[in-house]
Order: sequence, then C-alpha cells, then structure tokens
Amino acid sequence: TKMLKSQNAKYNQYINVVMLMYALFLPLSRAGIVFFSALLMLLWILEGNFKSKYLLMRKSKVILALVAFISFNLLSLLWTDNIPVAFQYIKKYWYFLPLVIMFTSIKKEYIAKTLSAFLLGMFISELISYGVFFELWEFKHATVENPTPFMHHIEYSTFLAFTALVLLGRIFNAEEIKYKLLYMVFFVTMTGNMFLTAGRTGQIAFILGLFVLAMISFKNKLKAFLIFTVLSTTLLVFAFYLSTTFNQRIIKAKENLVSVVEDKNYCSSWGARVGAWVVSKDIIVEHPIVGIGIVDNMQEFYRLIDTQYKEMSCGGNTLVHMHNQYLQILTQLGFIGLVIFLSIFYMLAKVQIREREYQNIKYIYLTVILFAFVPEVILHRQFNMALLALVVGLLLAQNRVEHEV
Repeated sequence: TKMLKSQNAKYNQYINVVMLMYALFLPLSRAGIVFFSALLMLLWILEGNFKSKYLLMRKSKVILALVAFISFNLLSLLWTDNIPVAFQYIKKYWYFLPLVIMFTSIKKEYIAKTLSAFLLGMFISELISYGVFFELWEFKHATVENPTPFMHHIEYSTFLAFTALVLLGRIFNAEEIKYKLLYMVFFVTMTGNMFLTAGRTGQIAFILGLFVLAMISFKNKLKAFLIFTVLSTTLLVFAFYLSTTFNQRIIKAKENLVSVVEDKNYCSSWGARVGAWVVSKDIIVEHPIVGIGIVDNMQEFYRLIDTQYKEMSCGGNTLVHMHNQYLQILTQLGFIGLVIFLSIFYMLAKVQIREREYQNIKYIYLTVILFAFVPEVILHRQFNMALLALVVGLLLAQNRVEHEV
C-alpha cells in the first residue's frame, strides 16, 4: 500500500498542475477546455481513492443537486420524441466534471493558484480584446464594434463581470498598497473592456454584483451604499459617453422594447426574447409538471409560432433556444426540473466558507449567473459551463479544506 500511496500522490500532483492549465486556458480556448477536462478525468481515475471520493461527494449537497439535475435530464428521455438529439443535448453537461475533480482532489495551496491562473487567462484575453479594439491586430471573429476574441459576447460579458468583481473584492481587502494599485489597474481595464463589448448582460450583472459586493464588504451599510452609488454612476456615465458600442446598445434596447409594445414588432434581439416569453407561456401551461421534453420544447415553440403567433416568425424562427435559462428548463423539464436546477444554486449559497475572498466570490458568482440566466441559456454554453465547474469546484474545495482537521 505504501507504493500505492506514492502512486496516488503522484497522480494527485499531476491533477493539481493540470488544473492550473485548465484554469489558464478556460477563457482562451474551446479546445483547451475539452483537452484539459478529459486529461483531468483520466488522471482522476488513475488517482483512485474512490471510496473517500465517494464519501466526500455524498456529503456535498451541491454535488447531489447537480447529480439530481443531470439524472432528471436523463429521465426526461422517457417523454421526449427525439431521443438521439435530446441525448446529444444532455451529453454536453460533461463539462461540469472538473468541478467534482477539483472538489475531491485539489490541494489547499493550489486553490489560490488556480484562481490566479484563471485571472491570468482573463488578462491575456483582455489584451487581445484591446488590441482588436485599437486595431493593433485582427483576431478570429472579433471586431472593433464587438471585440470579443474567443466567445459569444454574452458569455464574454459575464466572464468580465465576474472577474472585475473578483478584482474589486481584492481591492477592498488587499492589505498592501502595491497590490491594491495592481488590482486597480486590472479592474479599470477590465470594466473598460466590459463596456466596449456588446454584452449588455454582463454590464447589468456587474452593477448588481457591485451592489452585493459593497453590501457584504462593509459593516457600515450606508458607506457601502454610497460606495456602490458613486462607483456605478461614474462607470455608467463614463461608459455612456466614451463607449459608442455601449451608447448604441442602450439606445437600441430602448427602441426595441418600445417597438415590441407599440407595434408588436418581435424581429429585434429583444423582441425575439419577449416573443419567447409569450410562446413559452403556452408550453408551460400545457406541460407544467415535467415539461414537454428536451428537444421537443423548441419543436413545439416553432409549431406555435407557425400556427398561432405568425407575427413572431421573423424573430422566433431564428432562436435555437429560449434565450432564457429559466424558460428553457421550465419548458423542457417543467417545474420539477426548474426546482431541481435552482436547488444547485440554493445549496451553493448555503456552503459555509470562512475565507473572506471565497465567501465574496460565492455571492458574486451567484449574482452574476442568476441574472445572466435571464437573457441567455448560459449553462448550455461551453465556456460558461467550464466557468461554473471552476468557480463551484474551487468554492467546494475551499469548504472541504476549511473543514479538514
């Protein structure tokens, strides 16, 4: 067993190092996410120790909720008309696996390193984004109007919102002035980047997260509220006057919503979203308990548009999903599915963490993600699934480390 122990320790060391690579490449590369996730899986299996891993996992309510959610997805194959496609849809949830690996196998000293590796990855992505914006270089499908180098702008904006708030938490809590300044520079460029891209989701999520962070960071709630008001007002005013993208997107949003209300115009990006709410309502009323099935929800959606909501065909038929995580799950899996899904986040909120920074991250992440679910099916997009795996994995690992005696 001594030899086995050293074998296990060796694989555990590999896992911890590969985890750094996973975190670094997470905001930068789809292929990187796939490769390092698969490599982590392999090393985790080689590491063994399944009994102790199983006992750990059984105790974690977050992991139980996640397992319940995926199991319920699989169970829903019984009431779908399109099993192969539905199974393809569910299969994508394998991106959550690094979460479990992090929780069971990351060492105490690697938790902070992994977070830093992710911040470094975001810094690199940000440099590329600014380079595109200032026309220093061209990169993939990023444009000056929408400089998001690696992912869809909604996703990138949630990444930026989350990272900027993590940095702000560090500014509030850093002891040494040189670190405070370093994080400040990084924070200013990060929020700047967020308002240059077209992702309004992250911008609003950021303001909400800013409020939450201020409230939990300062004992004096009045001071907290003042800091929040000053910071958010300054940012929004700067953004509105300095970023043409931000300015145009705000004006466009207003016009879109007005034309939905006055002219029943569902052709714009916001119009199509409002349309999705209207049509989903019919599906939910018909199939409230367990939903209509995973792929069936969209087939029914198009059918309703063709038969009852012809005025939405311009916007509606272009939607590949409901553009809303809550509606997507409600129509697929009904209220039972939604409750199981939300229980993942409820259980995460209840995870006890003493370490200030990770406690902040828990609340920041919950705020950003629960809001980002409103305009987008975030948890069926690769980058955001990986981000969930990283953040929740680190939080659970921190909780585990704090409770190991």
